[in-house]
Amino acid sequence: MAFDSPAALLGAIREGRQTPAQLLGLLNTSEELLRSIGQDVPNILRELHVVHHSLAFAFLLAAMAGNELSEDQERFFVDTSRAFLLSCDASQVQLAPEKFAEICRKFTELMVAKGRARIAIAPLRSAVQRSRPSPNALTPAHPLLLQCCLLGKFYGLAEDHLYPQGTMRAQFKCLDVVDPKTTGLVVKDFFLYCYYGGMTLVGLKRYSEALDFFLRAFAVPATQVSAIVVASYKKYLLVSLLLHGQVCPIPEYTSQVVQRSIGSWCSEYLEVAKAFSTYEVGKLEQALEKHRSVLEADKNFGFAKQLIPSLSKRVIQRLTQTYLTLSLDDLAVKGGVGDAQAVLLEMIEKGEIHAKISQKDKMVAFPEDGDARVRDLSGGIDLAIDLGAEVESLDESLMTNRTFLQHHVTS
Repeated sequence: MAFDSPAALLGAIREGRQTPAQLLGLLNTSEELLRSIGQDVPNILRELHVVHHSLAFAFLLAAMAGNELSEDQERFFVDTSRAFLLSCDASQVQLAPEKFAEICRKFTELMVAKGRARIAIAPLRSAVQRSRPSPNALTPAHPLLLQCCLLGKFYGLAEDHLYPQGTMRAQFKCLDVVDPKTTGLVVKDFFLYCYYGGMTLVGLKRYSEALDFFLRAFAVPATQVSAIVVASYKKYLLVSLLLHGQVCPIPEYTSQVVQRSIGSWCSEYLEVAKAFSTYEVGKLEQALEKHRSVLEADKNFGFAKQLIPSLSKRVIQRLTQTYLTLSLDDLAVKGGVGDAQAVLLEMIEKGEIHAKISQKDKMVAFPEDGDARVRDLSGGIDLAIDLGAEVESLDESLMTNRTFLQHHVTS
């Protein structure tokens, strides 16, 4: 039986005669009433306890979230939702996951629009913990939390909610997608989790992991290409160039509709990739400038500019295979860098090349067997460490070996 008036609804909730499951049934059959009492919702909520009546709170706040709100109503919704997300009863809100998800989305939308994303982080962290049916389940609150962490530049905090608990980061395993009926998850939530997860890892400069997250977004079976998929593929192209120096091919298991049409949505990015593949820094700079407006509109221009020093280093690496010696001036011109010596020193320090710089005549020498020497030296060091550990282990075993000790003591 559905409630026929706000007073009847409030009375039944406050009496508390129904079990949570029974109250859920009554609230579900009263959807039309809930949508029609938008003006009365704040008054009803003020009469309820946020913890004891969490299920009713979820339905009433979700009803507010589905309506256009005045400035005062927005303020009430934000303040009430914040308190609700921080203290609601998990067992009750998990009975209405879709309503809980609506509240989280509206709360995040309003907080982001008001430039208060950082303040939304704590309530959304609480929402994740209270709404997940299992520790590693992906919920609609996850991508919203990642979004606010990104806007606040809390990359480390966002990272804490990317991977399942108890798994090694190197496994690149994403959170579990369980039955949507228990979480309220929709496809868009998964896309955003992958997209914001990839952006988090880009912020942490963990490009290999970022590539994996962006790939998940557009490798999901699909019948059409969404804006999130396109945005993910654009990021995928840039990260591929930065990490591998080329665009990684789309896996064969990707949906045919994505494989056929994704390129047409990213033509400017593909042109940048083509310029990168020429190994001419000037052409890359021209392509970036040509498509600057598109890259800036996508908020990718700053990241795309990182391709210039990346390409310069790759050009220098190729020069080590072509020349035995080269002047710093020639290296600066061919590599498209201003301070060739600084770039070289950085690359040498990171082990990216093997070279010697002569300060006297400003020449750079690239030994032919430089890479082999580095590998041999590194291998020799590793071998020495392993042998040292074996000797130490053997020494400890001999010192506790009674036969060995008796033999040497008596002799």
